[in-house]
Amino acid sequence: ADRVETLMQGVQPYLSSRQAGWTPILRFLKSQDSPDAFEALLTALTSMKRAGWTSQCVRHVPGTEPFLESKVDGMTLPKLEMTAEDVKKSKVRLQPALMAARLLSGAAENDGADDHMPCHDRWLLEEAILLTIDAFSLDVDECAKQLLRIPVLHPHFETILIETVFAQMFRLPTPPELPLFYIRLLEAIMEKQASTKALLEQYYAAIIQRASELDEECLEVLAEVYAYHLSHNAYQTEWSRFTGDSINPQAERLVRRMLDRLQRLSFHQNLLHRLPESVHVYVPPEPLLVTNLPVQQRPEFKKMLGLVKIKDADEDKVIALCESLQGGAPVPADAAADGEGLEKGGGEEGDEPAAKKRRAGAAPGEAVEGTGAALVKPKEEIKAEGGDASGSTEGAGVAEAIVEANAAEEGASKTSAPQEPWELFDVVALFATALFQNGAKTPTHLSKLLDGYRNVFTILRPPDDEPAYDFEKLLVRCAVDLWRCSSQRVEITVDMLLQRGLVTCRAAAESVLSGGGPQGCDSLAVWNVVNAVARKSLELSQSARLELAMAKRLGKPEASDRCKADLDRAVQQSAEVFTVVFTGLVRAYQDSEEGDAAR
Repeated sequence: ADRVETLMQGVQPYLSSRQAGWTPILRFLKSQDSPDAFEALLTALTSMKRAGWTSQCVRHVPGTEPFLESKVDGMTLPKLEMTAEDVKKSKVRLQPALMAARLLSGAAENDGADDHMPCHDRWLLEEAILLTIDAFSLDVDECAKQLLRIPVLHPHFETILIETVFAQMFRLPTPPELPLFYIRLLEAIMEKQASTKALLEQYYAAIIQRASELDEECLEVLAEVYAYHLSHNAYQTEWSRFTGDSINPQAERLVRRMLDRLQRLSFHQNLLHRLPESVHVYVPPEPLLVTNLPVQQRPEFKKMLGLVKIKDADEDKVIALCESLQGGAPVPADAAADGEGLEKGGGEEGDEPAAKKRRAGAAPGEAVEGTGAALVKPKEEIKAEGGDASGSTEGAGVAEAIVEANAAEEGASKTSAPQEPWELFDVVALFATALFQNGAKTPTHLSKLLDGYRNVFTILRPPDDEPAYDFEKLLVRCAVDLWRCSSQRVEITVDMLLQRGLVTCRAAAESVLSGGGPQGCDSLAVWNVVNAVARKSLELSQSARLELAMAKRLGKPEASDRCKADLDRAVQQSAEVFTVVFTGLVRAYQDSEEGDAAR
């Protein structure tokens, strides 16, 4: 005890002089006054000293055997072999976590009763909860059992347990586990201890009431967790907290986010059936494909839809139609375009498709051997082959049938060029929209189409940097417009484009920020895409930095120079991405302020 008191006396001047400027940043509530674990430890030791160095809570690390008999020397700890100066010089920064916010137990402590848990017991209990979660994070069911088996008999034990789990889930900047883990853990605790269900609802009510003070990242986590909770709880909750004129804007944003995520776990009609009518205004629209875009009303769109298909994908036919729309020669739009007509006797098996021959240098309007035009024979020639026209009736009928069939085939296979050539980006929008629409059945369909028509994107992509950047933005814009009512499909489509290198992070961010659906920049799809491109950009920079360090360690000058150039390029791209993101957010905020002032 004397050694602990001496240590406490040395720590007090340090805590009084240190400037913990990070504490407000790590608070998930603006009004939260929880100290970090280091400050709380000194308070706990002071409280334990007043209690005669006794405690009701045993700090038992799971997986170890506690000592039942006291030892004079205590536990022998290994030396750190590191001085305070070494820690200051190193880049390692150990950030102490904040203690749990007392949203529920704080009211019990202020009611004047003396049944609240002492500071030292609370500190030991929270540490025991965190150690148990860390030790059993791979098995949610066992983790819930171990938490409920912590040997503490106190009326506030379950309340502190719920508060600690939520504090770990809202931990900034990043919680140790995904939100799904914590909601599964809470649901498992409720199944095993029915009395915790009411406490969980009370915590949700308390945190939603303070939604205006909630950190933005924690608001997204709360929306996701609450959506899981509703789907597990048969959509039962106190919906009145989200209705009425007294609802604050942050709570309204929360319920929109929550219902958007809940629709991903269920489906639109089920939400309308299960939820009260008073909250239907917050339910997102049914995630259907948009079918009234201007590009979808053009007659050429149906032709492109017929060409862009998963089975027997043929890039040449699509490229030929794109060239025709830009003012090239009329091209076949069906089987004759890729040489299927050759199998009917119009040429040899080794003849190339007409689109390839035109790209190889055939002049517009020049007859190409092996095309559907070569299959149409003059009537006189057919007559000559079939004999006298007044001769055999059967021969004349066959000749007439051949002429009519060839004429019908020619009319069906020819696609006349438009009167006015299309601009390149109009053609790109036509092709991209048709591809996204045909791949709308499942993400797997879209993935196959993107892989099957990858060369079409390469050919349509302009060679210069600025037009190429506009080309990338147009692809993302087509996906956003087509899936305007489905934020999840927007995220999936943009992610597929990023994975295949068809668009850059900067183009994706700028496109979604320019208008991401009915809610604008505040929609779930916009934030998820922005977070994804920012994360991907930082990962590329980190990967380039690691490769440079490895090349330097191996002593390879040429590889070091190459990695240095890659790192500079990645850093510049990251700077451009974040500049676009912040510029777009500021512009959206200014537009929102102007809209509010106009109203």
